[in-house]
Amino acid sequence: IRMEWAEDGVFEDRASLAIVNRNLPVPKFTESVKDGVLSLKTGKVSLSYKGGRFAQENLSVEFGMGTWRPGMEASGNLKGTTRTLDGCKGFERLSFREKELEDGVISRDGWAVVDESERHLFTEDGWVAERPSGDRIDWYLFAYGHDYTDALGDFVKVAGHIPLPPKWTLGYWWSRYWIFTDDEILDLGREMKKHGVPMDVMVVDMDWHYTYKDMHERLGPDDFGQRRGWTGYTWNRDLFPDPEAFLGELHKMGYKTSLNLHPASGIRPYEECYPSFVADYLSRTNDYDGPKDYIFGEGGYLYAGNEKPVGKAGYRASVPYRMSQKEWADAYFNSVIRPLERQGVDFWWLDWQQWVESRYVKGLSNTFWINYVFYRDKEINGTERPLIYHRWGGLGGHRYQLGFSGDTNDEWSVLKFLPYFTATASNVGYGYWGHDIGGHMQDRGRKRPTEPEMYTRWLQFGVFTPIFKTHSSKSTNLERKIWAYPDHFDYMLEAIRLRYTLSPYIYTMAREAYDTGICICRPLYYAYPEKDEAYRFNEEYLFGDRILATAIAEPAGIDGKSSREVWFPSDGDWWDMALQTMHKGGSLKTLRYSIEQNPWYVKAGNIIPLASRSIMNLQEPSDTLGILVVPGAGKSSFRLYEDDGVSKDYDSAYAFTLIEKNRSGSKLTLTVHKREGFYENASPERNLYVVLEGVKTAPRKVLLNGKAAGKCTKGSGNITVSFPTVKAGEKNRIEISF
Repeated sequence: IRMEWAEDGVFEDRASLAIVNRNLPVPKFTESVKDGVLSLKTGKVSLSYKGGRFAQENLSVEFGMGTWRPGMEASGNLKGTTRTLDGCKGFERLSFREKELEDGVISRDGWAVVDESERHLFTEDGWVAERPSGDRIDWYLFAYGHDYTDALGDFVKVAGHIPLPPKWTLGYWWSRYWIFTDDEILDLGREMKKHGVPMDVMVVDMDWHYTYKDMHERLGPDDFGQRRGWTGYTWNRDLFPDPEAFLGELHKMGYKTSLNLHPASGIRPYEECYPSFVADYLSRTNDYDGPKDYIFGEGGYLYAGNEKPVGKAGYRASVPYRMSQKEWADAYFNSVIRPLERQGVDFWWLDWQQWVESRYVKGLSNTFWINYVFYRDKEINGTERPLIYHRWGGLGGHRYQLGFSGDTNDEWSVLKFLPYFTATASNVGYGYWGHDIGGHMQDRGRKRPTEPEMYTRWLQFGVFTPIFKTHSSKSTNLERKIWAYPDHFDYMLEAIRLRYTLSPYIYTMAREAYDTGICICRPLYYAYPEKDEAYRFNEEYLFGDRILATAIAEPAGIDGKSSREVWFPSDGDWWDMALQTMHKGGSLKTLRYSIEQNPWYVKAGNIIPLASRSIMNLQEPSDTLGILVVPGAGKSSFRLYEDDGVSKDYDSAYAFTLIEKNRSGSKLTLTVHKREGFYENASPERNLYVVLEGVKTAPRKVLLNGKAAGKCTKGSGNITVSFPTVKAGEKNRIEISF
């Protein structure tokens, strides 16, 4: 229910930052007024309102679990997410700045309120507008009881879908804050291939541009109180003499590329883009913050938000950051950003932006707005799916994925905390957090080389996170090249390979998030809302609809194994992919895993689609389809989603393939139905293989479409059966007898 009150009685129906769509079918309801009391009733809720500014005395809503009134404490709210984990030390400290997560749209109390009263509006042409003056209330009550997934499904109907990112974003990202030359980065890309490491994204941190550290040390902060060179748009030609050739070589290797931006200080006079930007900007508006034609006069100039004037007469003036002004933003993208994109930059990492709120539009979140306008520009002017990598800017930010969680410490406590944080963000639709796998930095006084064991465990957990990115700060202690750890290299590589092998499953779950509002990482209480354990065991979550994920968050004991307490949901048994054993549903176990064992669990009897075991990136079309079959009798099915991985028209150009499994006695039947739908470059054929988990001896008989076929290969605790090529447009039936 939306509830709005305004002292001037004027109804506001423009979209707000979180709520962008109210043009929905209205459910059946009854309305009556008796003795001045308005009553509204649907099949689920009953509202009573006596008139006047909303208060406990005049407004109430009854629903299945009780009654809500204004001002009630939201003690049962299951939370959402937060702007950043900078300085996070786990449950002990969320970040340097934030003390707790923001509220989400679901609650154990059965109700949650989204308060948009003070948030900004969108104009008809998609720009920001302040709310009219005066006392106003704009609330949305989500009274769904414990039907959490229904609440989230309706949330995205009014707040916008969770967009489907390009498929390659779900691969492995390399990133490190370090001063690299172009040759060093290209050599790193070659080393990845030499060591057999699959990878899709190469991130270049802020030293791609001039940082002017010597200037900062001599002159101090810039005209806006920021560190000189923190913001930059000019390639450092000492490190990157030919940026276009450099980016082209990365693309030839199969790597998408992102550059880091800190858009805090606007455009400084020493930037290569300064003359063209100033001319572009001044041609669009006379409403600008700065001296005439951006040349300082006598006495300098007092910028908005500054305490005193700056600048020397006759010198060029800096152009302050003003993304809230459409003319400024249009000139910025036209003269600053798109020229860099034409050189080969695939997407932007919008790191720490600047002041929390705009200096030009009161109360406007700089973080939310820069995310919006960058995404909007790619949506309007880009040829492929929009994509940015950025900080959370508040409710509604799920429309502008992907998320960068910030500079965490490299401590076991952080790894222990991340499963809870990652899954809980799904409560506001923010389903694509990317963490600094391995941790970003270390506390002062605790400098030590990266612990290979902890880094391995972090990578193993990273397999089951939305964005799989390693990163670290500018410290020789924090090495992220996995071949720098020869004793752990095989385990680290296996984690990265597992991520790629599971990519068809992950991408299908990403499509499901777009269709339903249910993100890939799902707190246990989505599926088991009446189980106390589903709330208590918050270091585990459902990864999609049939994988249970967790993290090893402690070093090994003297026996070389680490403990992991796991609650196994009670609606079925769970197959342990690491220990090759079955765990009974509803049980609580403390399990022990050696370093090569990455704990993840599949619901008994289920199937999971797999990619080729030799896949090296997610950009090239694949004609391989594997099917993982875990022990358990009965039937199971999976609808495999496919598209071209990059285009914007995934609403219309896509395909589904139904895979059905039936296990009865000694016979297993798998039916791969014909592909339904169409998209560009869809392979007409499939190379099929089946992985039979928990099977140690070869099947007695294998048939493909009624004929003997299939080559069996024995693995560790499983059998893989490879089949001849089949047509994707036809139904194919596999029968296996044991």
